[in-house]
Amino acid sequence: MIEVKTQKDIEGFRDIVRKRVLNLEAYEDVVKGIVSDVKKRGDEALFEYTRRFDGFDPEVEGIGVSPAEIDKLSDTIPKEHKRVIECAADRIYRFHEAFKPKSAFIEEDGAILGVRITPIKRAGLYVPGGKAAYPSTALMTIIPAVVAGVDDIQIATPSIGGDVNPYVAFIAKMFGIRRVYKIGGAQAIAAFAYSTQTVDGVDVIAGPGNIYVATAKKIVFGDVGIDSIAGPSEIMVVADGSSNTEYIARDLLSQAEHDELAACFFVGFEKGLTAEVEKRFKELADDNPRSNITTVSKSNAIFAYCESDDIAAELVDVVAPEHLELHLKDNYGFLNKIRNAGAVFIGEYSTEPIGDYVAGPNHTLPTGSTARFFSPLSCDTFMKKSSIIHFQKRGFDRVASCASDFARIEGLYAHKNAIDVRMDGNS
Repeated sequence: MIEVKTQKDIEGFRDIVRKRVLNLEAYEDVVKGIVSDVKKRGDEALFEYTRRFDGFDPEVEGIGVSPAEIDKLSDTIPKEHKRVIECAADRIYRFHEAFKPKSAFIEEDGAILGVRITPIKRAGLYVPGGKAAYPSTALMTIIPAVVAGVDDIQIATPSIGGDVNPYVAFIAKMFGIRRVYKIGGAQAIAAFAYSTQTVDGVDVIAGPGNIYVATAKKIVFGDVGIDSIAGPSEIMVVADGSSNTEYIARDLLSQAEHDELAACFFVGFEKGLTAEVEKRFKELADDNPRSNITTVSKSNAIFAYCESDDIAAELVDVVAPEHLELHLKDNYGFLNKIRNAGAVFIGEYSTEPIGDYVAGPNHTLPTGSTARFFSPLSCDTFMKKSSIIHFQKRGFDRVASCASDFARIEGLYAHKNAIDVRMDGNS
């Protein structure tokens, strides 16, 4: 347990967090080579990397999944699993539909001004496959693009040995997506960004992946849009004496079980509570079905005690956690003190795992302190804004003189003349 009382303590805490941020630089040279190779040689390079990393020959087996194969894989899913997936899909779809951005306009005397929101044309979705295949992640990645109205949705899913995960195939079929590719890693991101003879280039790439995928997304950003750069899972819990220790310890463990690099933070307003949560968390980490992971990831956990909710709020903003749970008497009062969090779970029944599956908001969230500037995956990821400016003569006359004077201040006389010619009524 660490105590945080002063600004110096906060800076020490900040240093701890900085050391935990995923270091993509160590992978950049390798990933840049892969991205450049695929950009230059297209399918030839894409197939070579697929043979090397995924263990099948795409020239023989192909990288596209046929509609017949999607149907066949979908038929292998047990009916009860399909019902669970459909239940979650309905809630996720309804949430994203409710918060889909809409165009808006204002009308002045002689002017219409506004924002027109339209979907992008093509999206490339990265859906983890194989051992790391989670149907929930496929839903969370695909549904916002569908709701946004993207015309062309393509899926890349790593398929070791050429075997596509049947749950990914089933969910693709649910939403009428027929362009599914058996590719993964940095090479899949490069194919989406720059196109190959088989894979079309896209406007936005979205979806979580391993460190090579994250690094590739960082490299291609600017040539295409991305949702965010995802790293290991994170959870931060802030609690006072009114909280339930067992609930909190198990919520922390729910993220610790993802992988060895998962980061768990706890901030308690009482020393006894903080010590109790730490003790119970470590007991659970040593005795659970995924203890091979949690006995490692528990060493990353940080347990902090502070007496001030202002200091606690500052610690939250330093971490900018992927998931934040609040177990406080005044949850909303504390919420108003913070700025940075991917998703906030309020109260003892809002356990983070319910957000992973059926709450509705997206579980693909910014990690590694990037919640300071990135947002959850949503329809916004697949939509863009255009400003609309429409002046009639009377509206123009009201503002033209000011605009003309501003152009003169900046010394841009062609700007000024383009305005003045209309003020003078000349053609």
